[in-house]
Amino acid sequence: MCRIVVFLLIGLLTACSQPASQSPDVIDASAVQSQRMNGPATATYLTTLYARKFPNCNKVDSQPAFLCSGVMIRVTEKDPNNTYKVWDPSPTSIRNGGINFSYLRVDSNFGRLAWDNANGYILYPVLERPATTDQLQTLCIYPMDSHGWHRSSTAVCVAHAAFPEGGHCQDANILTGEQFKAAWDKAPDNKNKRQCDFDVRDDRNTLAGPAFFQALQAKILLGAAGFREWNDVLIKTWPAGQPNKLPILAFFYLGSSTDPTQLADAKYNQRDFYDSTNPKIIVPIIRVELAASPTGTATFTYAAADQEITQ
Repeated sequence: MCRIVVFLLIGLLTACSQPASQSPDVIDASAVQSQRMNGPATATYLTTLYARKFPNCNKVDSQPAFLCSGVMIRVTEKDPNNTYKVWDPSPTSIRNGGINFSYLRVDSNFGRLAWDNANGYILYPVLERPATTDQLQTLCIYPMDSHGWHRSSTAVCVAHAAFPEGGHCQDANILTGEQFKAAWDKAPDNKNKRQCDFDVRDDRNTLAGPAFFQALQAKILLGAAGFREWNDVLIKTWPAGQPNKLPILAFFYLGSSTDPTQLADAKYNQRDFYDSTNPKIIVPIIRVELAASPTGTATFTYAAADQEITQ
């Protein structure tokens, strides 16, 4: 996959030659990249990202859909001692080289977040992140919870030692959602550990976009089982201590949670991020409601009362 900076240059050149009426999966990122959005605009933008059912970005197979659509979401737990930052890599991520997210989209819903946690943060899509933030590298996606802690302590997107079929899907000749479902259904036990990952690394070029889209198709085909569990997206571990360079779009909490500490933790994280950045950055808190069914709709809401800091 060509470097994203090349994509942006190509996108700009292409835009100059296109008619004014563009197809809905061709993205004009300039409005988003120019500045960070306020809270209401962020909620609207998340709703838009969630609704984009793109097979790829800009009709280019080397641009997987996560670059311009969907909601890349990570659950976190606040340090009770208030020492580490939730946006920095954990010791586990430093050892194995990857940070876990889930990817939520209207055509790839799930009804639970990892570990049943109810707060965390959401990233900008790569092609629409603020220009001053880093380009994070997405490595692979598992249609279901990867059980990564059982796979390796020193690497991500790898097979469990006992289940070699659980490496990259292309190495097992699994290239479509249908083939993934067949392998999942055939597995006699340990389905999560046996599942392969769809490899979307940059160097896969035009194979990366179709691989990511087929991972979304696999989750749909798994039906109720797919909806009961989150998917796993591994992003390459980034350096700690650089909050201004992180493309964090929002902190969030689940509105369905009855635990008041979830919003309290989101408020703490918003304040902590603001205090840690220079120049100061206010990242809004968004209330997320997951879909109630595979064909339902998640919602993203901004409320002034939820904010520790307001713009």
